[in-house]
Amino acid sequence: MKGRSWTEEEDRFLAEQVLQSIREGGNQLDAFERVARKIGRTPGACGFRWNAVVRKKQAEAFNQAKKQRVASHLKKKKATAFSLKNLIRQLRAFDREYRADREAIQRLERQLKKKERQLRGVAEENRRLKEEWEAYHSFQNDIKDRYAHLLKLLQSAGALIRQEEPEANGPTEVEIEVNHPPEEEVRGSSVDTDWETGS
Repeated sequence: MKGRSWTEEEDRFLAEQVLQSIREGGNQLDAFERVARKIGRTPGACGFRWNAVVRKKQAEAFNQAKKQRVASHLKKKKATAFSLKNLIRQLRAFDREYRADREAIQRLERQLKKKERQLRGVAEENRRLKEEWEAYHSFQNDIKDRYAHLLKLLQSAGALIRQEEPEANGPTEVEIEVNHPPEEEVRGSSVDTDWETGS
């Protein structure tokens, strides 16, 4: 194909491909290779034709394509910067949420410790009241036992008195009246230490 003349259609195709590559921020060499494969020429021949003939004819379009490439590059850069700003803003929002959550967790931990102290206090009070109830119950049983013992002593004394009286005077009944206190009085009574030690 050496020495084959370039047709207007080939020049137009070469111009379209190169200008498109420039607008999209691509490489002119890549455009030359695409054109070469399409029209059956070498990439070098395509590059020589572009620089020697076609670019001069397409000077205005070439300058416009370069401006579009710069504008596209700036737009991409701006979009990237905008994305970074959004990312930074989101990271700051996440950091604020993290700090707020951490403070809430610390506050809940303090409340939990306070409730645990209160629970220990209630448990200790419950233990103390249980011990007091058991002591009271034991004291109540002791009072009942002492009362029953005293009653037996009084009954024995009455029987002895009846046996020792002379028969000449006739039979005499000795009645010892023992009033049984109500159950409530026994529960609520206190024991005199004097007769406790003497019994």
